[in-house]
Amino acid sequence: MKNTNEIRGRFAPSPSGVLHLGNLSSFLLAWLDAKSLGGRIVYRLEDLDPARSKTEYARRCMSDLELLGLCWDEYSPDSAQSRRNERYDEVFEILCGKGLVYPCYCSRNQRLLASAPHPGEPCDAHRCRCRSLTAAQILALEAQGKRPAWKLSVPDREIIFSDGHYGTQRQRLSDDGDFIIRRSDGVYAYQLAVSCDDMDMGISRVVRGRDLIGSAGMRRNIAMLRS
Repeated sequence: MKNTNEIRGRFAPSPSGVLHLGNLSSFLLAWLDAKSLGGRIVYRLEDLDPARSKTEYARRCMSDLELLGLCWDEYSPDSAQSRRNERYDEVFEILCGKGLVYPCYCSRNQRLLASAPHPGEPCDAHRCRCRSLTAAQILALEAQGKRPAWKLSVPDREIIFSDGHYGTQRQRLSDDGDFIIRRSDGVYAYQLAVSCDDMDMGISRVVRGRDLIGSAGMRRNIAMLRS
């Protein structure tokens, strides 16, 4: 993890399609935010889901940005999420070792997908029933051939953080319930991956839409629990 007081923003597109105006405006706002404070902008690829991410889209994304004169200060191919599974394994094992993760056998439509969060994505409104499964119940489910996803056991804790536009925000973490950090097919969920990426790369400024302000609590939660 970078230990620095330097202002560091990031632009992290998912190579699941060609760039659109939303991507370009996000990059420009992130660049302006970091540069206005004398900071640096980091470029990385969020190619977490192998079914959706394509190499040709990743190449075209960088080429299109350069063609438009949009640049970055740092980029490493090794920072792509598809190359960081060992790091995610390490953090996952830390959380497991602290008893903060449990297997979830709920149906797919009750689970968070390992893609960037959007309004309307499913999450547990309350504690997941799988959180209280006994060892015998787990063995019975495994005997049926069911493969679990893995959820973070969210504490009943309030956090406070400052948003550059909306000001001080207070969130009760348990209000949104437990959430997936690894899918049943082994792919790590977006929230775990992006939390690790931002911490390891020393990202101090994140530009996001108003609809995603709630996800800040999930990332802060992972950061606190893994410490």
